[in-house]
Order: sequence, then C-alpha cells, then structure tokens
Amino acid sequence: MLDSVDKVMEDIKDGTCSKQIAIFHEHPSSISIMLYQDAFEVVNPLGSGKKKHKILAVYMTLDTEQIQQEIKRVLPELDVNKLQDVANHLCFVVGVQKTQDLALVEVTDLQDFLFPIQCRKLLMDFKQRASRGQVDETPIEITFTPVPPHDSLSEQPSTSYTPSSSDWLSIFQIPWERMPAALLQAASNKEKAPLGPRREFVRNVVAAMRELCPNPNLADCGEVAKQIFSKHSLTFGDFSEEGEQLGKGYSSLQRQLKNRVEHVNRDNVAHRIRQPQKNTAEQELNSCTVKKVRCKVDSYGCINWQPTSMPDGETTESLEMKRNVLLEKFQYGGPHSTELSDVDNLMQETYIYQRQLINSCPPPAISDIEVEWPYLFTKRGLCNHFETLTGIDISSRLSECLIGKSNRIVNYFQKQTLKWNAEVQALLKEIEATPATNNKTAISAILTMKYFKEKENSLFILVDETSTKMSIETEQTLPTTPRLIMLGDKLLTSSKWMVSIEGKVTHCIEEELDFAAALSALFGCFYVFNIEYQESASATLELIQR
Repeated sequence: MLDSVDKVMEDIKDGTCSKQIAIFHEHPSSISIMLYQDAFEVVNPLGSGKKKHKILAVYMTLDTEQIQQEIKRVLPELDVNKLQDVANHLCFVVGVQKTQDLALVEVTDLQDFLFPIQCRKLLMDFKQRASRGQVDETPIEITFTPVPPHDSLSEQPSTSYTPSSSDWLSIFQIPWERMPAALLQAASNKEKAPLGPRREFVRNVVAAMRELCPNPNLADCGEVAKQIFSKHSLTFGDFSEEGEQLGKGYSSLQRQLKNRVEHVNRDNVAHRIRQPQKNTAEQELNSCTVKKVRCKVDSYGCINWQPTSMPDGETTESLEMKRNVLLEKFQYGGPHSTELSDVDNLMQETYIYQRQLINSCPPPAISDIEVEWPYLFTKRGLCNHFETLTGIDISSRLSECLIGKSNRIVNYFQKQTLKWNAEVQALLKEIEATPATNNKTAISAILTMKYFKEKENSLFILVDETSTKMSIETEQTLPTTPRLIMLGDKLLTSSKWMVSIEGKVTHCIEEELDFAAALSALFGCFYVFNIEYQESASATLELIQR
C-alpha cells in the first residue's frame, strides 16, 4: 500500500488505515489532526504504571501539508519548524481555507515569519499561479477537537473553527430588545448605566456577536461599542466629573466587551488562536537594525504622510533651488530666522521634498536631515511641519490639555496618596515641598509616569542649568531615542529645555517658551521623523497622545 518507489514508510499517511479514511479521498486537501498520548512519571523511576493515579499528556499535531508544499516549492531553504509556523499562521490566523486563497495573502500577513524578499517571492508565485488557474480550489476543512481528560475522550463533541473576519460587522445588529429594564430607564432619562444591568447587556451583546464571529478582536469590539455609544452616549460613555468626554468616549465599553469575549472563550482553544510571538533570534535581529525601524513606521495618525503630486508649477529642480535658498537664510540668520514669513512659505512649498527624504528607505540619519533641512530643527519649523503632517496645531493643543488637565491629574494622585507605590508617594511629597512655578504643575502631571512604573530617564535627562549644547554632547552619553533634556537643579524646577535624538542635541527651546512648548517639540519628533515610541516610556507617550 506504499506509494514510494523504495517501499519505505516515510509518513503515517503511507499506512493502510490512513489510506482507507474516506474524507481524505473526498477532500484531498483536508487538514488532519494527529493525537498522541503518553503517560509519564515525574517521581517514581519505575514508570507511570506503578501507582493508582497516572499523569497523561496528550499532544496534537495539525497537518497543513498542502499549504506547506506550496510554500516549500517556492522557498525550499525554509527549515521544517519555520515552514510549519508559516502554514499554521496562514490557516488559523489569516484564514486561508483553500489554496486559491493564497493569492489574497498580503506581505503584512507574513512579515513576522519571513524576510521581505521571501515574502515577495512567495506572494508573486501565489498570484502568478492563480492567474494561470494552477491552484486547487478544494476548500480546506479546518476542524479542532478539544483535548479533554483521558477518561472522557469518547464523550467530547468536536467544534468547528471559523477564522475571524470583520465582514460580519456589516450585518450585525445590536440586540436593543435585550436591554434590561433598569438600563432602558437610565437611557430614556439620559443617566449613567447602573453597573449590574450594564454587565448583563454586555453579556447579551457578546452572545449576539459570537453568533456571527466566535472571537471578535478588539477592533471589532470597538466598532460595536461605537454603535452603542452613538445611540446612548450619556448612558454608556466615558465622561469626567465635570462632564468632559474622555478619549473616544467608549473605550471602557470596548474593553468590557473584549473581556467578556475572552472570558467565554477561555476553555476553547480553537477560538483563542493568536499571532505567535517572535522568537528571541528575530527580536535580536530587529534590535540590531535601529535605522530600519524608522523606515517601517507607517502613516498612522497622519493626513499628509507622503504627498504624491508636486505643488502647482513646481518641479524637482525648483524645489531644490528653494531648499538652497532656505539653507542660505539659515546660514546668515541662524535659528532665529525661522520667524521670517518667507521661511514659513518656503518650508510649506517644499513639504513634499522634505517628506521624500524623511520617508526614504533606508532612512537617513537625523544628522543628515539636519544638514538638508535645518529649519526642521527649530521649534517653529518642527511644529509647522507636524501641523501639515497631522492637521493638528500641536503647540496650542498640548498647551490647552496641560492647562486643563494637569491639575486634575495631580489632584487625583494627591487625594489617594497611600494607594500608590513608593515611587509615586515620594514624587507627591517632592511636589508638595517644591515652590510653585509656572511649569511645576505641568511637569508634575507628566512625572506621574511613575504610576506606569516607567523611569524618568526613559523620557527626561536632568543636566546643570548652565549646560550648553556642546557641553551636553561632550559630557553626557545621550541615548538614540528622543529625550527631553531638562536644565536645572531638579526636574520639577527646570526652566530651560532641549531635545536630543540619536545621541545629539537637535532642538534648543527658546528661553521665553514654557514646558508645554518643549514637550510639543519632543512629541512632534516622533511623528515628523518616523520614530517609534521607546518601549521604556511607551505608556506615558501614549497618555500624552491620547
């Protein structure tokens, strides 16, 4: 019964019993699940059968051989483990159900497993074979059987797994008819939802969602929460005591929905598949390519990340001429010449030229950008570029937020002093002991980053008040990621600021400007220069962004 020429049994499928299974003849591309059990003993060296109770392990192997063969044909250099990881990811995360679906795979679906060139080779082959009609259109039957205790294997029914797709949202209807009476009354009175009825409604909504999608992701939950919020914002929305909407207004409802989804799926392996973590070798490779990280950052949050058409009447040559004019103005007038109106106009007209350099891959060093576009390294030039990039006047927006919310943040922590960890309590004592200044409250609000267990030096560097740009670069070992350099005896009383990127001081904030202006320059650098938030301060930066 063996197919191989040398009559050597190479696989379980070469056996007689395997060949007699009808489903594999009717659906050759079906994925088989192979179970293997083994009893073992961790204490008794005589074996697992010497005591009344046994420890039994059940192993499961998913057969994605057909997908593996397609990948192996194009990338024969892949080892077995990598090949299985890619095939499993395509079937159970991306949702490939038949080989024809491979033509719909995108680079982003594979970039965590393969190098860019490998991704391109694979996708090019998939699409070429699809265009020539050389792919098998037989659906892949994906069926999981949960592994129960060994004494009840025969009693467990199998459950089918359907990869999550957000297409179901277009037909999903909120089950308003299942709102508890107390919640209906609160909604009609435009009052805050009572906790108990709100939880009951969340359970009903999730039950309705799972009828269409077994495991809605966080984004799906956000869309459903948004629908609920849009109809009953005062009942389900996130508002401060003063009535100010917090963030999107429905973040807590989104998280509540997702928590419920994860709770009901807690015992169902099939519905909790997640994208695998990168292995250590891949993480080390990524950490060694610092400059590539900037190249891969996308246009999230931007409305004008990379313009595609030249301004009217402009050519590459005319933009280069204007860049040279800007260089001459900077050489003669220095950073203060940024106040000239024609500088603003020239910077706006050459915006597309600036983005072409910044977005080029591999990305240029910050020092190279400074040579080409020195006005980007002034506070005014940077913030103007940020406004064109995102549509937000970061200086005024951040200043308004710090004025309106800094006191509230600090008061929140001070009213519950004993609740916080030792570092936050020490900061609160320092805030109380520090004389009031124009910037104290705003700085204090940001320093509550200690609540996130993030170190001050992950975002700020304290230096002597008399330090200069040259002395800081000479005496300090500045990190690669952006930092706000605080000049003073301590962070709370600092009154001068600079920004450093890639080990160099890049921006010197004018002395007449306040902490909000300095923070806006620091934050603007991440967006303007395509820099990822450093992990050590990501929670604080996310708070500022929100």
